[in-house]
Amino acid sequence: MTRGESRIPCFILAGGGSQRFGSDKARAELLGRPLIQHVAEWLAPFASRVTVVADRVARYADLGLRTLADETPGQGPLGGLARALRDLEGGEEWLMLAPCDLVGVRAEWLELLLASRTPGARAVAFRGEVWQPLPGLYHRTAGEVVGGRIAAGRRSLWRLISLLGAEAVPLPAEWREEVGQFNTPEDLQAYEAVLGER
Repeated sequence: MTRGESRIPCFILAGGGSQRFGSDKARAELLGRPLIQHVAEWLAPFASRVTVVADRVARYADLGLRTLADETPGQGPLGGLARALRDLEGGEEWLMLAPCDLVGVRAEWLELLLASRTPGARAVAFRGEVWQPLPGLYHRTAGEVVGGRIAAGRRSLWRLISLLGAEAVPLPAEWREEVGQFNTPEDLQAYEAVLGER
């Protein structure tokens, strides 16, 4: 499967409090643009639509991004996934889920995820030493398990991946060198400096 052959709904998680970052991480700038716009850009070739799940409706409307309110705040990425699954329209079976601060993801890696869907699968994700659940693909049938985990107060996304019996895609060897994800402004500055040296 290649880009454009079968676009699917793509969702960006931006509902975290960004406590460690100190400000709205999604709006932090990398190379002059908000991180969330970089994420939307690498999702776009695969997306039938790009939607953000945040703490309130229209939070990123000024950036041209459709935004839904997380209906189960405080549940972390699992709550965002639950909201995204409820947004699937009739006939849509899969969605792609990504965090708002992940950059450097290659298109061919996403093509690998899409090509790894199998009949009966409920999730597809990269796996190295451990699962890398974001970006990942989630099937609409995962909704019942997701709801049960939230009701039980169990919010681990990587544990959900295991419970769903996800299809594992080998984590690309270049992932650690090329992909950036940021907990602090210093992390972002260091990554931007590395990009400037390339």
